[in-house]
Amino acid sequence: MLAHSFASASVALVGTLSILALVMIYPRVWWETLSTALILGLILMFLPLIETLPDFAPAQNQSMVVAWILFGTVFGSIFLWLGLNWLPDTVREIPYGLAQWTSRICYDMPADKAFQILKTTPDSDDGYYKVGPAGVDGVFSVSMTTNTVNPQTYEPEIEELHYKCRIEQEGEYSQIISVFFMVEDEANVDVERLSIQANGSAAICETRTVRSRRSYYEDLGFWLQDYGGDHLYGRLARTDGQGAAALNTLPYVSPLVGLARFFERFNDNPPNPSDGST
Repeated sequence: MLAHSFASASVALVGTLSILALVMIYPRVWWETLSTALILGLILMFLPLIETLPDFAPAQNQSMVVAWILFGTVFGSIFLWLGLNWLPDTVREIPYGLAQWTSRICYDMPADKAFQILKTTPDSDDGYYKVGPAGVDGVFSVSMTTNTVNPQTYEPEIEELHYKCRIEQEGEYSQIISVFFMVEDEANVDVERLSIQANGSAAICETRTVRSRRSYYEDLGFWLQDYGGDHLYGRLARTDGQGAAALNTLPYVSPLVGLARFFERFNDNPPNPSDGST
């Protein structure tokens, strides 16, 4: 009984430290952290059964059985973890999820200044969003930079995303825009509403996005990491000259990318780090 308690406590401690390390080293990759927690939870759940397996082997073979059980548990967990981390490529294609995303933050800044920073303005450039002039139909192009990973070199890089917008309605501290974008040659339209309210010397910033594409996978990530609030905070802090970093401003690094970069060292013809992405 004491040995079982010690083993369970040891696995729980290692699991907790592993999850904390993932959150600190890879703060942007929530799925890898979630899958790690799931694997460690399964090990703890089945640990009493795993510990009893050597008892069914002959006494002279129990040492070997213990070794094989440890080997199977470790490598089985690794392969299950890898499998879970490739699962999002499948589940994100399931067209179900929330119809609207809502984000809300409070930032220490006057409401009028926060609105000027966060609203979409044609023919402007804040170093992060480059917005073109509006055409006769009111539509204008927008490009934004995002941190991603080079698919050839597995090194972090900055990519530009392009889409089009049109301002549908604008008030003193509110704005509604339509966002037009393409995904796999399919046209999509999202409607985004930005509203700012004064709260003393601070501003309460809220966005509501009616989405044309849905995915439970993206919904879960949006809730866990608060994508919308993170982007609002990042834009305000960056323009306000604050040093605090939002998640979207950090380089994209993940355990899987690190593994890929490690194994690329053994490639006979590894890619040049200066190569561009495909």
